[in-house]
Amino acid sequence: MTKYDFDTIQARTGSDSIKWDYSSQDGVLQPRAGGVAVLAPGALIPMWVADMDFRPAEPIVQALTQRLQGVLGYTRAGQDHFEAIRDWVGQRHGWQVALEWIMTTIGTLPMVNLAIQLFTEPGDGVIVQPPLFNPLVQAVANNGRLPLYNALVYENGRYHLNFDDLEAKAADPRCKMLILCHPHNPVGRVWTPPELRRLGDICQKHELLIVSDELHSDLTYPWAQFNSIGAIDPALHDRIIVCSGPSKAFNIPGLKAAYTIVPNPTLRARLTQGLHNLDLLFSVDLLSTLALRTAYREGGEWLGQLLAYLEGNLAYVQQFVAAHLPQIRVVEPEAMYLVWLDCHGLGLTAEGLRQLFVDEARVYVEMGSNYGAEGAGFVRLNIGCSRRLLEVALERVKTAVEKLV
Repeated sequence: MTKYDFDTIQARTGSDSIKWDYSSQDGVLQPRAGGVAVLAPGALIPMWVADMDFRPAEPIVQALTQRLQGVLGYTRAGQDHFEAIRDWVGQRHGWQVALEWIMTTIGTLPMVNLAIQLFTEPGDGVIVQPPLFNPLVQAVANNGRLPLYNALVYENGRYHLNFDDLEAKAADPRCKMLILCHPHNPVGRVWTPPELRRLGDICQKHELLIVSDELHSDLTYPWAQFNSIGAIDPALHDRIIVCSGPSKAFNIPGLKAAYTIVPNPTLRARLTQGLHNLDLLFSVDLLSTLALRTAYREGGEWLGQLLAYLEGNLAYVQQFVAAHLPQIRVVEPEAMYLVWLDCHGLGLTAEGLRQLFVDEARVYVEMGSNYGAEGAGFVRLNIGCSRRLLEVALERVKTAVEKLV
């Protein structure tokens, strides 16, 4: 029996929501006009940034509400915080981690950037695998490192790792690191143990550090099985930095709750010093850490019902597209509430796709070209919303496509 309400359309305009109150123009956020009813004709439906339109689990809301009745002073993460992470990772992902491996952080991207700064030098090569969540590529380029593009292979509606090219890129003497996106954003792949072992073997052979962004791992669908890179082979423990947290699965990204798991004590010591130099260790965000603990201790039921609802949303998208939009192909995700749509059948340029979805249909999606040349001809659709909103959005796209004929 469903206990939680995912059907209600949440009124988020006017709340300083990035998703609802802003748009991105060349990577710069710009406020956009609000005050219009969500489903009013012509109102822009935001289905872009990875942020769901669902209230968080009630235990999280209750815990935060109760904590706000007290003093909000400087706070440290206690033993129970690290135990909650250890238990969650062990039970959900089969990786038995030691408490001392866990570092409390403010997000995955800050730690990816810090790892690049500490463990590579300007001009060093870092492997990325496009089409890829653009901030991960920018983390390499903006820090003066060289992105080495090991593009994924798209065949028969599914993405694969290109191991021959990966071997060649890893052998480049400039190459020092690989950034793994697992599950992969935006294409939705969950890498299998054989794929992870082969990737790990290549990195071992060429002595590359692996920084694994596993933020979407708890949003894996029943037809896939997530395995952390850390659970694959203990031999990799000397060269992995795993970044994760509850923000995507429990829809609390505004709280900046995250952690990094680093088994290698030398790597961990350098990261600790880096965080210390940024004055990020004296105190933690008490609401973020409380939300994390509560999510991992009491949020399992909510997450299970969320995943069932997202699975229903995905099925609706697949059925609607098959029936009404044969020019578009749904790349079935194995995880995430972000659906990668192959729109090559529409025969439009990147600007043409933007005009179709955003200007004509008034559905604000992420353009695939934002994720590199390999993303051209695709769009990324956020289905983390009420079914009704999804229905309206797809009907609008259908109407816009019909006008192309």
